[in-house]
Amino acid sequence: MNTEQICFKIISLAGESFSKMVEALNSAKVKDFNRSEELFEEARKILHEAHAIHSELLTAEASGNSPEFSVLLVHAQDNLMNTVLAETIFSEMIELYKNR
Repeated sequence: MNTEQICFKIISLAGESFSKMVEALNSAKVKDFNRSEELFEEARKILHEAHAIHSELLTAEASGNSPEFSVLLVHAQDNLMNTVLAETIFSEMIELYKNR
């Protein structure tokens, strides 16, 4: 994959993971915690896949094969990191709904 394809893959996976997290949070709101946990686990697996692709970029750069820098790459990393942050926040929010 070239850098552009890698960026779009990261963006796509991060977006899919975020959407699953929102669904998980909505399920928790209506006290469907089994569904919430299922969706959140799916979201984590997808996020892990995005993170693995990102790690490949970092490994390549550390090996002297720097990826082509672009605004698209910055956007992909921004999406990934926002989803990582959302994972932490949404996880805590779901726990709050469980303990209500």
